[in-house]
Amino acid sequence: MKQTEIAIFLTLNGKANEAIEFYQTLFNGDLLFKITNKEFKERMNPTIEIPKEEEEFISHSILMIGNLQLQIADNPVYPSMTFVEGTTMSFSVLTKNIGEAQTLYEDIVAYKDTAILQEPTTNEFADFYAIVKDPYGVIIQLTNEREADPSKKGNQ
Repeated sequence: MKQTEIAIFLTLNGKANEAIEFYQTLFNGDLLFKITNKEFKERMNPTIEIPKEEEEFISHSILMIGNLQLQIADNPVYPSMTFVEGTTMSFSVLTKNIGEAQTLYEDIVAYKDTAILQEPTTNEFADFYAIVKDPYGVIIQLTNEREADPSKKGNQ
């Protein structure tokens, strides 16, 4: 049975490729997956609008460093996100099933001072995806992935 995993998620507004190379070199990481916005549009969602200057931005990547999964992207995690250095890290909670994701979501939003940034939805990568800001200001992405194997992501 798959256990819930927590990954560190960096959102870097145009610096993701540099960061991937940096962390891969520094920690001898293994790049398991990387897709640009342009590739994402071509392979997964041809109707998505992407500004020309953001086509080569990294839509998503997964770098394994030991047992830690470091996910790095250029795009904001939620639409109104502003990029302020030091505030671009979040937790990505990868659940074993949709029920666990829903339960975690309900448990987190029950806490006073939790903000819902994205109601539960589906997307190209997940059967369940929600974003909250916990009472301590930490952004938490709750995800039940459609495909857990990084080598198979983005192949629809």
